[in-house]
Amino acid sequence: MKPIAMVTARAETLPRIIIDACAAAGRPVAGLVQVGDEADRLKTHLPVLGGQELLSDAAFLSAHDIFVAIGDGRRKALSEAVLARGGTVATVIHPAATVSASATIGAGTVVSAGVVVQMDAQVGRYCSLNTACTVDHDNVLADGVNIAPGAHLAGGVQVGEGAFIGIGATIKGWLRIGARATVGAGAVVLKEVPDGVTVVGNPARPMATKT
Repeated sequence: MKPIAMVTARAETLPRIIIDACAAAGRPVAGLVQVGDEADRLKTHLPVLGGQELLSDAAFLSAHDIFVAIGDGRRKALSEAVLARGGTVATVIHPAATVSASATIGAGTVVSAGVVVQMDAQVGRYCSLNTACTVDHDNVLADGVNIAPGAHLAGGVQVGEGAFIGIGATIKGWLRIGARATVGAGAVVLKEVPDGVTVVGNPARPMATKT
């Protein structure tokens, strides 16, 4: 098994979650590929292996699995650039997560401690399933979905690309959350959320737009 090289740009939480999950799984991160100056403040003793040029280096890509630990749109772009150059993108699952044998987890996704992914769920690429969230049976999550800690998706929920589900939110079964939609913290979603819409409250309603 190849060592993991973690791509990071900022001193945000995601890189630290990845480092912890990899260590717990017995697959520690070998070092950082730094693509932003703020990564200098990341709370880790991992060595900096180099900059973004390493993601174009065939020898480096053949020797490492890559995980892009950046929380914005560059995560998908950099991961797909690695794949296009023949590299491999790691999937990170904390050993304290519970993932059904019939579920699928896409490349470049992180599944944190306490997460439950139930039978026949499909989780796309570059997703973040954060602490103790639940993805129930037959859910379908597109690429780049971010589910915050303690959020719960009942069975059959579909979540579009790039959607964000806030901390402690609850989604009723067999609903669709649109692409790039946002579900606010603690929201209780009982109806479909269209693409790009932000909903908040219990029951969840679209956030009023400022005029």
